[in-house]
Amino acid sequence: MTIEKILIIDDEIMMRDFLTETLRRKKFEVSSAENGRKATALLKENTYDLVLTDLKLPDLTGIDILKKVKELSPHTVVIIITGFGSIENAVEAMRLGAFHYLVKPFSPDTIEAVIEKAQEHLSLVAENQYLRQELSPIHHSGHAFICESPAMKQINQQILQAAKSNAPIFIHGESGTGKEVVAHAIHMNSLRSNRPFIKVNCAAVPETLIESEFFGHEKGSFTGASARRLGRFELANGGTLLLDEITETPPGLQAKLLRVTQEQEFERVGGNKPIKVDVRLISTSNRDIKEAIAGKLIREDLYYRLDVIPIHLPPLRERKEDIIPLTNHFLEKIARENHREKKQLTEEARKKLLSYPWPGNVRELSNVMERAVVMDNGLKIDAEHLYIEGQPSDASPKSNKNTTKGMTLLELEKQMIIETLQAQKNNLPAAAKILGISPRKLTGKIQEHNLQGISP
Repeated sequence: MTIEKILIIDDEIMMRDFLTETLRRKKFEVSSAENGRKATALLKENTYDLVLTDLKLPDLTGIDILKKVKELSPHTVVIIITGFGSIENAVEAMRLGAFHYLVKPFSPDTIEAVIEKAQEHLSLVAENQYLRQELSPIHHSGHAFICESPAMKQINQQILQAAKSNAPIFIHGESGTGKEVVAHAIHMNSLRSNRPFIKVNCAAVPETLIESEFFGHEKGSFTGASARRLGRFELANGGTLLLDEITETPPGLQAKLLRVTQEQEFERVGGNKPIKVDVRLISTSNRDIKEAIAGKLIREDLYYRLDVIPIHLPPLRERKEDIIPLTNHFLEKIARENHREKKQLTEEARKKLLSYPWPGNVRELSNVMERAVVMDNGLKIDAEHLYIEGQPSDASPKSNKNTTKGMTLLELEKQMIIETLQAQKNNLPAAAKILGISPRKLTGKIQEHNLQGISP
């Protein structure tokens, strides 16, 4: 599920033009409306992947638009545009199903970052859509966790059982095993499925900002705090908060997290008013927990508060029964997203996939298959098309075979960018995903290599 069509709703012509120009430069198909009446007509005639709507319109509110979108197209992502004075209403919109909000004024980079997050969200929804059904998901082929192995069948049952409770869940597993996908599946199967699912990547937040990231801050509480900011706990109120890689949080924050788990309340940075929240916590870690506790990477008392229901995801090398079914799933999904015919594996390709230990787990398998589908024009995938075991793939166009010898790293990078953009018809977000970088980074690389004819 990819974001392609976007609807902008704003009564200010300068804002509409700014958003339209910004998004069209990123190769999105953009429509716009200046009021709720015209927007409603467009929503009835078309299906949009994402809607950007001002909170205050001449005839309707952004919340009215949100309700109409959810009625007509439940999976469409809605982002609210608001001023500083209406942030509380924007937060209410998020509690009603909006994905995010933007506070005026904002930059093109901010829009790009939010849309990247929305794309990640839609991908997770697509992977877990079947989990909304009451039947056991093990018979469905649309889920990233294909359940041919006994271990994954058991985990699917754990997901369904754990989802119905409010107890904290701790998901253990190596990087790439799908911990975030499982967390999202639990949320979607829970009674909180229509409430926010908020994620914090604990390893990615600078230590100086992490307390504000979790709990928010009051205006003037520190240099640069020009307005009140709501933290992830407040944004997740009523829903689920994913603490991704919890063992990477600093000790001082862990003491405050312990209080939240015990009392379900906290104070914003610079504030003195306790704020009550109702949040279901899901935590993850790729570390050995006993070693993490011994090394004081996580407080033992906090860990046992968070590990009420443990779920362990085995690495892909321990559930080889899932490799070929997973591969077929990815082949179908990638072909659909790239408007291509589904490719078939040869027997040699199957043997190569089954013999490889997959240190990057399911994520690595997905990336290998995406490269094979996008970079080769044939209808079959043979062993030579699989870029694994550190060996170069033959998945690039046939005319380029053996032309990389003697090339510099910069020349190789330039060639890979050109081939990927050609395969994706200059769709920067899609090409960036395949190359493993952000669209912003890819735009910089295009300019750095002076690639004429490719609009950033």
